[in-house]
Amino acid sequence: MVGFWGRLLRLILGQNAGSGLTEQLQASGTAKSRIRSSVFFPAQSLQAPQLLPPASLAETVVGPVGAEGSRIRSTLSVVARREAQQRARENERRRLREIRRTDRLTRDITYLGRGVSGWLNERISDVAKLQSAGLPVLSGPADVAKALGISLQSLRGLAFHAEVTRLTNYLRFTVPKRSGGQRELSVPHRRLAAAQRWILRTILDRLIVSEQAHGFVSGRGVLTNAQQHCGQAVLLNLDVQNFFPSISFARVRRVFMAAGYSKCVATILALVCTECPRREVVFEGRRLWVATGIRGLPQGACTSPALSNLVCLRLDRRLQGLATKLGLVYSRYADDLTFSGGADLRQRAGAVLKSVGAILGAEGLQVHPGKTRVQPRSTAQVVTGLVVNDRPGVCRREVRRVRAILHRAATEGLERQNRDGHPNFVAWLNGRIGWIGQSRPELGRKLMEELRGLR
Repeated sequence: MVGFWGRLLRLILGQNAGSGLTEQLQASGTAKSRIRSSVFFPAQSLQAPQLLPPASLAETVVGPVGAEGSRIRSTLSVVARREAQQRARENERRRLREIRRTDRLTRDITYLGRGVSGWLNERISDVAKLQSAGLPVLSGPADVAKALGISLQSLRGLAFHAEVTRLTNYLRFTVPKRSGGQRELSVPHRRLAAAQRWILRTILDRLIVSEQAHGFVSGRGVLTNAQQHCGQAVLLNLDVQNFFPSISFARVRRVFMAAGYSKCVATILALVCTECPRREVVFEGRRLWVATGIRGLPQGACTSPALSNLVCLRLDRRLQGLATKLGLVYSRYADDLTFSGGADLRQRAGAVLKSVGAILGAEGLQVHPGKTRVQPRSTAQVVTGLVVNDRPGVCRREVRRVRAILHRAATEGLERQNRDGHPNFVAWLNGRIGWIGQSRPELGRKLMEELRGLR
């Protein structure tokens, strides 16, 4: 036997060896019963022992009377005291570990989820590069939390990555697409939205995007995008499938690292700006949100459009190189890619699409199979909603519809023209007139005056 009970048994047997215990065992028939009768030892102790608390150990084991019993009880007391001291030391170590853990959680962030926390200890930013670009200098989690005006605990809650969670920082819903089907939007909650607005305003808006990007860029828009392709013989339009969700967390993190931020800060900022696609499930009466894919740009966050332009910087350069080689004009508005050129583009459209698809695949994207169009000059060539055969403008059918609504409203009333059931018909009509005025300012002002006269 080993351990405490083995030492105790050896001690008892050793003490009784000099008093003729050996001769008694040889003379008797059953050794075990003689040992029990001579030392008053419980029969249960010869079985697998049940460990007891140190305070009760000395009380439950009764040794023989006399000097031997006193020595046994003294040994038990020493063992019990040692066990109590060891238990006290272990409890103290646990208490100190908990204090250090709580202190670390309030002063630092070292873990933000599985698969994304590997670089949180690398906190050296390129200060000169950040200052030259006019960006805030951030090196660690405390700097990010201070810049956002929140605590480290709040920052951890906004950035933590979990594949299964009870709470989510986004409100999810679907809206119908104009082309059919449903589009899922993920709108951030108030605290996360405020953090994303700060990142957009102080960091993303100060970074340089490609000249070919016209969507969500100050001073550019659908009009500047369409102007690139006016008067061309053939237009080739294609869309990127699942554009925002296809831009992964790793690529977003590289954007912040390229700006000069440390790997730690880049990881935190990228986590704040990305999210997993999730599905709601109920398990054992609890509602859970389960990730169904990798982290990417959510449709509904204010940072997603700017980050998509920055991530696509290399893509735009590669596609512009292809366009220059083939003698074409290239531009991009978000996920809408447009190439234009001479009449021979109609015959080369298949080869161009193959090359574009290969470049998109190398960038982790793919062409939407149902949204590719080849538009010769004999048809209405439309780029981001504007006809560009001669000059950018809204199609005639849209202008006629708005004029007809205003004409009938003069005699029948404005509300009676809401035949499609728009919740705010006046706001919708304002938007349509503004859309026309973007490419034809004079016509837009005239239509707006007519609307004011009706109201």
